[in-house]
Amino acid sequence: MMPGGLGKSLPRLSLERRIGVVVVVGAVLVMGLVAALSLPIELIPSGYSSPFLRVTVPWRDAPPQELLDKITIPLEEELATVRGLENQFSFCTVGFTQVFLSFAHGTDMDVAYREVRDRIERARVRMPEDVEQVLIRKDDDAMMPVAMVGVIVEEDTADVYNLIQNEIILKLERVPGVASVNAQGLMEREVLIELDRQRVEAAGLNIFDIGQDLQSDYFTLASGNVRAGDRKLLLRSVASYPAPQNVRDMWITDTVKLGDIASVRYDVPDDEFRVRVNGLPAYAIQVQKEGEANALEVAGEVERLVRELAVSPRLAAIEVDVIMSSGEIIRDSMGVLLSSGRIGALFAMIVLFFFLRRLRMSLIIAFSIPLSMVAAVVAMYFFGETFNVISLLGLMISVGLLVDNSVVVAENIHRLHQGGMPRRQAALQGAGEIALAITTATLTTVIVFLPVSLVDGQGQFMLLRLVIPITVSLLASLVVALVVVPLMVYVTLPSRVATEKGALRQVRDASNVVLRRAYEATFGLLNRAYRGMLAYGLRRRLDVVLALVAALVLTQFAARDRLEVVAMSEDDQAFFNIEVRLPRNMSFDETIEYFARAEEKIDGLRDELGLEYLVFFHERTWGQIQGIIATDSDTGLKPREVTQQVLDLMPEMPGIRFHTGFASEQETTDKAIETLTLFGEDADVLEEVASGIEDRLVRVPGVLAVKKSADEAPNELALVLDRDRAMRQQVNPRTLAVMVGYALRGQALPRIYYGGQDIPVRIRFEEQDRQSLAELRDFSVPAESGESLAIGTLVDVRQQPAATRISRRDKQTARRITVELEEGQESEARRAVRAVAAQTELPEGVAWARLVRNVAAEETRNLMIAALMSIAFVYLLMGFLFESFLLPLAILITIPLASMGVTWIHLLAGRDLDFLGLVGLIILIGVVVNNGIVLLDSVNRLRAGGMERGKALLEAANRRFRPIMMTALTTIGGMVPLLFGQPTQMGLSYKSFALTLIGGMAAATLLTLLAVPVFYTLIEDGRAAVSRTLAGALAPRRRSPVGSAGA
Repeated sequence: MMPGGLGKSLPRLSLERRIGVVVVVGAVLVMGLVAALSLPIELIPSGYSSPFLRVTVPWRDAPPQELLDKITIPLEEELATVRGLENQFSFCTVGFTQVFLSFAHGTDMDVAYREVRDRIERARVRMPEDVEQVLIRKDDDAMMPVAMVGVIVEEDTADVYNLIQNEIILKLERVPGVASVNAQGLMEREVLIELDRQRVEAAGLNIFDIGQDLQSDYFTLASGNVRAGDRKLLLRSVASYPAPQNVRDMWITDTVKLGDIASVRYDVPDDEFRVRVNGLPAYAIQVQKEGEANALEVAGEVERLVRELAVSPRLAAIEVDVIMSSGEIIRDSMGVLLSSGRIGALFAMIVLFFFLRRLRMSLIIAFSIPLSMVAAVVAMYFFGETFNVISLLGLMISVGLLVDNSVVVAENIHRLHQGGMPRRQAALQGAGEIALAITTATLTTVIVFLPVSLVDGQGQFMLLRLVIPITVSLLASLVVALVVVPLMVYVTLPSRVATEKGALRQVRDASNVVLRRAYEATFGLLNRAYRGMLAYGLRRRLDVVLALVAALVLTQFAARDRLEVVAMSEDDQAFFNIEVRLPRNMSFDETIEYFARAEEKIDGLRDELGLEYLVFFHERTWGQIQGIIATDSDTGLKPREVTQQVLDLMPEMPGIRFHTGFASEQETTDKAIETLTLFGEDADVLEEVASGIEDRLVRVPGVLAVKKSADEAPNELALVLDRDRAMRQQVNPRTLAVMVGYALRGQALPRIYYGGQDIPVRIRFEEQDRQSLAELRDFSVPAESGESLAIGTLVDVRQQPAATRISRRDKQTARRITVELEEGQESEARRAVRAVAAQTELPEGVAWARLVRNVAAEETRNLMIAALMSIAFVYLLMGFLFESFLLPLAILITIPLASMGVTWIHLLAGRDLDFLGLVGLIILIGVVVNNGIVLLDSVNRLRAGGMERGKALLEAANRRFRPIMMTALTTIGGMVPLLFGQPTQMGLSYKSFALTLIGGMAAATLLTLLAVPVFYTLIEDGRAAVSRTLAGALAPRRRSPVGSAGA
């Protein structure tokens, strides 16, 4: 019984305080309306903060080894002291370095961000002076762009930077709620000083001295304070030029101007990076909102502004469009959920009316859906939550569950009243009898979410936000079933069973006859078949057990290597990605020509492939092709098929390689990718070991390709300084290194402020002076004695292999091996790859690591732990409420029965189990036991009334068949619309989630009425047998003292 007879007190209270109940219900509805209008609308729950930070340091054209020595290592040493840091992943490639910081779950990322910023300031004193900026990326909800605006520019458009900056970016920044606007690929014009080496040397100068002089000649310094009467003024010393054109007029010596020895131009810098969208040059503009701004409103304002810009005469040469909008994604996702919710609620009404054949009773039960959901919205408001795809999914899940309690209560009251019991007594007794069962059933559903807060994982934050609407609405549905439903049923029931035959009564009776016949022809027939099967099963219990065990074994065998667990199903993604690796000896012009040929072939088939956007971006030896599939595409092609067709269209070239899918430095969600990582101190040893493993992996069955982290490393020129020779010639090694850097990649100088803008300035030699080895040997370097010496007299020039990318993990060099697995053989191939790695003998100082985390594997493991803990909690709760440790075991059998349904429905649908499917599995644990609880509660009541066990089981199965079927069908009906909904633009699909609940509920419902009674009798008989055995074993011991005395 419920403590204090609460199960009987609440119905009695509702009948005695009818006006009070109506007032409370009205108050909840009003509060729900206010809360619904006040809750912000977001894409994802507010407050999301992933435990990662990314630090990026660009340094123009610097080689990886120099970046490692001068930037990455100082950064790593300082960042290692940040609290909560678990791992550092860093890599250096030409032109920039990045450090990924992984923090322990639960770390306050705002504090971590401030500490990282502090450590960066400490490290900057050890970095080169021309490092202009260090970027920190915090991957939380505020850092996600609210919109991505694509800008496509005609080839001959002049002054693109200022046009986009003034006409697009500045206007976007003025939109209310917009925090920042960042343009990718948009290059600012700069003043480029290119020295003529022959003229420089003829003037007796060198690039090092010129660069140092220019560094000191451009300055703006605070020089202290001066008094002017009674006022104190700040004094600044300023040395600059009023316009970029004036730079060439600067005097280098008394007789030489800068324009005499160099060409000075103000233009967009040369950059070996190209972006093209739908056949034209393009730029991507990210719009980020302020933390508290409403994402839907901000996105709507951005979309409105972009529509205005698209028809602006000033932007006639530019095509502007919204590539991605969180507003559209929110509307799309919420539209799917709301539409599914309405259809699910309508289906629930139809099911209720079909089974009950009473319109008023059906409406009363259906009323529990909006009332319980309104209570959940009120709770969300007070918890500070928002409307988002996660919270709406929680409300959507609740639609099919909220009627369960009301169905059981209303059906029991109706049954008692039909049996001749007065309506007041029927309402009180009907609700009181079933109170313990529905309370236990509700709490088992709620308690499955408790372990979610006890496990780690990125999904924890999302799951906790999913829990609030589900748990509150379920608890509210319990209160509604015990308070509101008895009152409404009492008010609508006739005071006695009606016998009069009015016209309306005759119509209703006629419709009931039709429905009754339909019911008898379907579920009535099924009920009779079940009673026969149950009677047979109770006589042949061992046969039932063996059949269920065989079914479980068959299911396990069928699922092995066929059912994968993934973070997101590839078939639901609305995009594809192809990475292109080109030979290292290709020039940038050759790369441009190759991608132009590829673009010409693919862009012509864009409509046939159903692509809304086709994006090409590439460097000299690397590129990517990304396609966004139109939401209204009717081609019927899946992303995998589109990817294959695009691959078939790519021009052939010796040495070129393609890789599909997405894989980052931190994580991969692709089930067809397995990543291995070696780490150690010696990079040469790592390379040798990794190469040997790669040669073995390419021969493993199921492996398509092995993607190396430093493919086909090119040779580099190394200037090996002869220190003794340099010392004799009085040449500072640092001067030599800085001068070579000036000459080849250039040196950033202080910016010029002109026309309200800070204009960058850079100095370097002309291209013809830095192309050949001979030119490099002839560069002059100043000695401390004042004379200039050729670099070739001080260094030995050698060619040696150079890493184009250096990866590190926790301050050790890492060597990454990415293996692509063949579709359909991922599991076997993954095991084989790991076996090869495990069998490899590693030299001292080299060890395996996991540089790349497989998100699907981690989240699966965390959710499976949560599922096991949920089962344990459900068992303990049922034991507490039933005062038995054995009775709950008979009910827990429904969980493996449900898992069979989940497995087979996914196999038949040809889909993998994704993250939302795993969430559905946890929910299923709490839902499928409800039928067993209601059934065995009825059995116990019948047996307490004196009925024999076998008859009680058959009678309880007959009585509870209809409510069990109603609750199962309403839950399944609520999921069916999600099954046919289209994935959102984010690739978020609810199909696996819907399949999990549909398959699990169907299997558990069909087998509960057979399996639970059988295991109930087996457990009870086993307990009796053990008791008799123990009693028999203890009986002689109790008689032994008497026997001894008699002897």
